[in-house]
Amino acid sequence: MVGTELTVGGWFAGAVIANFVAKARSIMEEHHALQADAGDMLYSVQAALPRIRILVEVTERKAISNRSYAAWLQQFKDVVSEAEDLLDDFETKRIREELLRKNSKVSSAASSAFRFVRNLLLSDTDLKRLKDVLKKLNKIISDTGDPGFRDVMELADAEEGVMMRILPQTRPVVIGRDEEKQQLLSMISPKAEQDCAESSNQISVIAVVGAPGVGKTTLAQVIYNDPNVKEAFALRGWVMASCRSRGKRDIIGDTINSFVTERQDNLQTMPTIKNKKFFLVLDDVQDSLLERWGSLVSALAGAAKGSVLLLTARSKDVADSFGATAHVTLNHLPFLTMCRVFEHHAFGKHKKPSLESVGEQIVQNLHGLPLLAEAIGRLLRQRLDEGHWRKISRSHWWLYAEDDDNENVALPSVAIICEHLSDHLRKCLCYCSIFPSGYLFEKNMLIHMWIASFMQQHDGIDMEEKEKEWFDELFNQSFFQTTILRNKYVIPDIIREPIYCIAEKECHAATRSGKIKRSLEFYRHLAIDISDFDVQLDISKANKLRTILFFDGHRTKKPYEALANILSHPSGLRVLDFSYSEAKLGKTPDFLDKFPHLRLLDLSFTKITAIPDSLCKLHLLQVLGLRGCQFKELPRGMSELVNLRFLYAEAHTVSLIYKLGQLTNLQGLEEFPVGKTEGHKITELKGLNELSGELCIDNLEEVTGTDIEGDTELFRKRHLKKLVFKWGLADGTSTSTSDGYMKTLAGLRPNASLEELKIQRYMGVGFPAWMADEQYFTKLRHIHLIECKQLRTLPPLGQLPSLVILVLQGLSVVEKIGSEFYGTSYRVFPSLEELTFLDMPNWREWLDIEELQDSRTVPFAHLRKVQIKNCRVLSGMPLCCLQAPLEELDLFGCNEIFASKPSSIGGLKCLLCLKIHHCLARIYLSCDLLGSLEVLNLQRCKVYFDGNCGQVIKMRILTSDYPERNLDEFKAVRKEQLVLEVLLSEGVHYLTSCFINNWNSEVSTS
Repeated sequence: MVGTELTVGGWFAGAVIANFVAKARSIMEEHHALQADAGDMLYSVQAALPRIRILVEVTERKAISNRSYAAWLQQFKDVVSEAEDLLDDFETKRIREELLRKNSKVSSAASSAFRFVRNLLLSDTDLKRLKDVLKKLNKIISDTGDPGFRDVMELADAEEGVMMRILPQTRPVVIGRDEEKQQLLSMISPKAEQDCAESSNQISVIAVVGAPGVGKTTLAQVIYNDPNVKEAFALRGWVMASCRSRGKRDIIGDTINSFVTERQDNLQTMPTIKNKKFFLVLDDVQDSLLERWGSLVSALAGAAKGSVLLLTARSKDVADSFGATAHVTLNHLPFLTMCRVFEHHAFGKHKKPSLESVGEQIVQNLHGLPLLAEAIGRLLRQRLDEGHWRKISRSHWWLYAEDDDNENVALPSVAIICEHLSDHLRKCLCYCSIFPSGYLFEKNMLIHMWIASFMQQHDGIDMEEKEKEWFDELFNQSFFQTTILRNKYVIPDIIREPIYCIAEKECHAATRSGKIKRSLEFYRHLAIDISDFDVQLDISKANKLRTILFFDGHRTKKPYEALANILSHPSGLRVLDFSYSEAKLGKTPDFLDKFPHLRLLDLSFTKITAIPDSLCKLHLLQVLGLRGCQFKELPRGMSELVNLRFLYAEAHTVSLIYKLGQLTNLQGLEEFPVGKTEGHKITELKGLNELSGELCIDNLEEVTGTDIEGDTELFRKRHLKKLVFKWGLADGTSTSTSDGYMKTLAGLRPNASLEELKIQRYMGVGFPAWMADEQYFTKLRHIHLIECKQLRTLPPLGQLPSLVILVLQGLSVVEKIGSEFYGTSYRVFPSLEELTFLDMPNWREWLDIEELQDSRTVPFAHLRKVQIKNCRVLSGMPLCCLQAPLEELDLFGCNEIFASKPSSIGGLKCLLCLKIHHCLARIYLSCDLLGSLEVLNLQRCKVYFDGNCGQVIKMRILTSDYPERNLDEFKAVRKEQLVLEVLLSEGVHYLTSCFINNWNSEVSTS
């Protein structure tokens, strides 16, 4: 219990010591001589545990600026690391003995005798190490009785029980940049586009210039997400030009892959830029990109005129070198504007006049940088107490902020925030200082690194969830920023540099341009530029190292002997990240057995094709990354990785693991391909009841038998939130019948806690009863059925109480949807918000719910978005759907759906967005019934307006590619130049953008 409390509430060392004390007590019970020598020391350490927790937390903060405290803390951490290594060695021995017993099939009668022998297996060296650690711990603890520690203990007593809570971060707010925003929008406006069309330049290059922390990226994000920009450009893309991506830095590939289109839903299909107008942001361009700039421009040359490249750069000279023809400079914010930014983050909507003057004193030290105002404001928001604010305003750190020429103006702000962070947050943050400038990282992998490097696991505590909370707190404190890339984060340079200064005694990033400032024996966490292996790094004395992370591996493809030198010495390493290296190593060097303490090993996206058997000796390994590797085989003994909790690997790699089901601690497994042979069948899933998050079960056509529910026991896996069931492509060789598919799916009943279900290429004619069990699935929110090409009748999904999103795609033989879909409950789709039908070529009828003849029926009570695409013979939408509170209706390739009568779309008084694309039949829109419409997008269709178009008074954006055809009813306009005049005369006074036949115009109605 003590260990649990210390893990969550205090410093991580407390958990190590608590575990060490418990283990030592157990060992002393069997070794009386040791108890006689060290029993009193053990008691002293145990009694000091509560005091240690508070003392270390306060000393951590003081050590930032006090060298004497820093020296004591360093010694303390060294002893704790030694204790941790000893515990690991004991645990490794225990696991190996258990595996030996299991493999030797020791009889149960001999078990008790074996346990007795096991205790005797501790060598004299092991017992001596344990005693030495106890001595060192006692010495360190006794030092805290010196007079120099009195002020620390007094401060600890005063601050005991005070916890830091970070408020959730809301959407980014831009304050004081309205003029710059309008400048940028005007540069990409229709008039600017017309100027571009008249010039010889195919692409406009615009730059946002300013110092780090002034808000360049934030402003670019606002422009990128502006509704008018979304409508004006067929493609939008975002590339972090200076980032040290964990993948290969191919700027052209990154650019093409970054493009998304507002007019295509399948984002897995790479959109072509030929003859299309794009808006591309290159964030934080630097001189190093110049060598690839010409290639990038050539790759973009086929785009339509009017395309825009928006750069963010730290200087005008850099922007000019990339051909920028227009600039918007972000200066440091003036004092009053900075006060507004600070007050927004410190007070929210409720100001406290008594604190405003103190806040203004603090703002004077922030150099006009909104990022610092946000960070300090969010810190002070935790305690709206005048005494606390004045204490921070008088911090000695502000002395470093008096010089505007200081190269690190953020150091005072970040140091103050670090002093007031709880210990666990500060330790997690300082760990991140090993990431070089611009390094992209994933949330989950960083959390794994934290846990592997300095966390202790305890029964009953989900450390991943706890660490996710800590990550979110640091994110909300503005230490991490999101990127346009999914699940990727970055630390702003203005924040990273001061963190590095604070943590440099333990953490270091050895870049090509930098030098290692201290001997490696002092560092605990080290990142190494893998492209510079001409530099020989000797870690023979680096026995404190817990992390080695290699980066920039894409810069070299040569095999190097230096790697063997770096990894040739045994150590207490916990994290080894070799991912994305392109060195042609072939088989992993057989160094793994030298790192028995490893918790995390990442070999993802390397050229490694084989792994040595020594991997199987890493009995403490918790996280293994093998994504993007081309293995032909894996060691047969991987089932001995009994502590493995997260396996990151594609289906092919997982299929090579023999008896995966013995890894019963496994929580993270993204894919499981069903195999035919023993050790690879679906039965391997049976004992993996700790699986959590998302799991895709592939190759289900390989399942044999009539009832597999007892073979997988998915219903016991309560931590799984998303399940994907996939069958392979039908190639004519499958012997499965429709009944066989049904029986397989029936045996895959998930746990009732499931939130998302996806079924692909299922060839049964119906679904098992559990699919629509409203009493069982009370949390199921998302269902996606794909290419179920034999399915004729839909299950009664309408009765699921929590279903929010439903996607039906490629159900090619469905002809009618009616009562069987709605179910028998009087509440039909009570929670559904989004309904999508895709690629259903034979679907003709969508029957109204009125045919159920039940007056209590309340259909689609929360439906707000309907998409129907490539359903070419569908004859109409039911009244129950049209009367729902729809806000968005998107029709694509639906020729018959609204061809019958002018009142086809009626009652949609809540509709905000209407998109109709590629519909060849005539469609009539009643303006009288579209009073709330804000966005109208018509592409390749024949649409006629009926009624008084002045009723559409809220329209903001109109897009059409057939103005003469679509806008006949708008006073029979024949000339594009008159469209806006007519619309305004009809009362459409909210219209701000109109795009017609590649002609568009911004409108001012003031």
